[in-house]
Amino acid sequence: MQTDSAPEPTLETKTPETTPKLEPLQLPKGALIAFRKSGGAPASTREIVLYPDGRVSFGGPDLGKEMYAHVPRKMNDAQIARLRKTLEHVNFFRMESAQGEPPPDVLLYEIVARAGNRVNSVAVFDGAISDALTPLFQQLSALMPKE
Repeated sequence: MQTDSAPEPTLETKTPETTPKLEPLQLPKGALIAFRKSGGAPASTREIVLYPDGRVSFGGPDLGKEMYAHVPRKMNDAQIARLRKTLEHVNFFRMESAQGEPPPDVLLYEIVARAGNRVNSVAVFDGAISDALTPLFQQLSALMPKE
């Protein structure tokens, strides 16, 4: 009998650490557009919410109950009108999201918008943004706080 046998394999397996899965982007009550940029290396998430009166809330919805607690106005009426026209021009309310899981370390962009009784949600990966969506992404990215 040999005593120099290899140790028996254990059932423990190590799984690589993954970033927690984000909840789907929701459009808060009364909001016009919600925009989220997530992923990349290192992983980060940034989100803005735009309201029809020009408020821009960073990091999620504007939860202020009193007028003095609301986020200060950041966009003028012309900018809001331009965003609405861009939504119509790119045919946003008929678009569909990209299919499948994003590759690791790729940015994911999510937009949810409301115009009247129409609401749509679109998610696309960096590098897969269609030419039609580019003007909308440029306008929304310009509002995003700098890293």
